[in-house]
Amino acid sequence: MNLSLLSISDLKDNEHLVTVVRHHWLILIFHVIGLGLIFILPFIAVPVLGAVVSQSGLDVAQIGALAGFLGSLWALIIWQFLWVRWTDWYFDVWIVTNWRIIDIDQKGLFRRNTATILDLNHIQDIDTELNGILGNLFDYGSIEVQSAGTKTEFSFEDARNPVRVERLIREAQTNMHQPSHKEGEGV
Repeated sequence: MNLSLLSISDLKDNEHLVTVVRHHWLILIFHVIGLGLIFILPFIAVPVLGAVVSQSGLDVAQIGALAGFLGSLWALIIWQFLWVRWTDWYFDVWIVTNWRIIDIDQKGLFRRNTATILDLNHIQDIDTELNGILGNLFDYGSIEVQSAGTKTEFSFEDARNPVRVERLIREAQTNMHQPSHKEGEGV
């Protein structure tokens, strides 16, 4: 697993990575399709407006040049939205270690919040939910972790394999509470 989002120096002694939880890739595909539809709208509207303008007697060459410029500007804006969405999807993660859950929340291209949202020994309950046909078919849903702290619930929406993530967190909790035995000692 990739730790490029978190440097090794950020981990405590004897802390190791259990899993990295990302949003499901299908969510990114939905956003790309939506941006694709928004992208083609002006290219459908411009020929219709061109036909109206040509009948009105205005200079078609100047209108065509303006339409080409605005179309290029539109493509550049949509491209930027695509990269912002991909960056948010890729860098918005939960990192589960054997001691804690770290939330990295990407906001736009150049802002990221990193926080330990919960130590594993403070977790009271984990709830996973797969909604709808696509959620069950493609195995994505929400993970809600509850604690007794001031903010009692933390959630990660549209996570890949939420049941597996819940199992990994519970295993890490179990391993955390088991006493460690030194080599040569009896059980």
